[in-house]
Amino acid sequence: MRVQVCIPHYFREHADPSDNPNGYGSLRRGARLQRSIALSRCITSLLNLQRAAETCQLNISRKWIDHLSNSPEPLEIKISICTDGANRLQDVLDLYQSKIEVITLKLDDPRQLPLACRDHLINSHQEADLLSYMEDDVVIHDPLFFDKLKWFHEKTNHQFSLMPHRYERIDAGSMETLLVDGPLAPEFIGQFAKPQTQVANGQFRGIENVSFDIADNPHSGTFCLSQAQAELLRDSPLPREGFVGPLETAATLTVLHRFPVMKPSRECWQFLRVEHGHPSFLHYITKLPHQTAN
Repeated sequence: MRVQVCIPHYFREHADPSDNPNGYGSLRRGARLQRSIALSRCITSLLNLQRAAETCQLNISRKWIDHLSNSPEPLEIKISICTDGANRLQDVLDLYQSKIEVITLKLDDPRQLPLACRDHLINSHQEADLLSYMEDDVVIHDPLFFDKLKWFHEKTNHQFSLMPHRYERIDAGSMETLLVDGPLAPEFIGQFAKPQTQVANGQFRGIENVSFDIADNPHSGTFCLSQAQAELLRDSPLPREGFVGPLETAATLTVLHRFPVMKPSRECWQFLRVEHGHPSFLHYITKLPHQTAN
């Protein structure tokens, strides 16, 4: 399986807070170290998902390299980092220079970088089986992440989009994780979709039973298209605005305007999940009242 990932990457450390009303980590003052770690974890997590035909072992006693066969289907991931050429964490990109492709996009407005990155992904990569857009602080831990997405696309005949649940670690008392993309206001999400629980179910690899909802919050900071879906999107104009800002429009409305978006049902949320590598929502844990789930 061949996967093309395109990541818009932008960082400007000393932005005036008034220029960052949405609190984006890429514009947050004093966040260079956190963004560097998040970007590094994002790239490393993708590299770790790759599967090749062999594993090598250093045979110290015989002073040679042993070759062992791997059984899983090979998985090749090509990583393209899209930047404006100036506002980027160059030292981090340099660490991975032999493993990634860095693309400079000419922009009149740097806020349009996510949309330009999305356009590049969809219009320039007809060779890949899956096309994945990903914000630069998304971290994948599941080695079967793209296998699950491919399975979903095939089982739904490429008529739906599947988004992961995005989370941040809490690790305080009995609280382990915070799912950060909870239900949106009905009057807002109602402009785009009619949320519904448990509209579909399936059995991944004949073992894991999973149910799916029409998402009441389709945003995840990432999306993944099959090549068949990408071909449909190439045939019509892609949205430039309409879902919060350019960042969210690129990550969400790109697919939402054409395909119903599902997520695993809440009780199955761990089936498909990604970590938000630069936590931005944990402060709500102490600011908002807590409600025990029914």
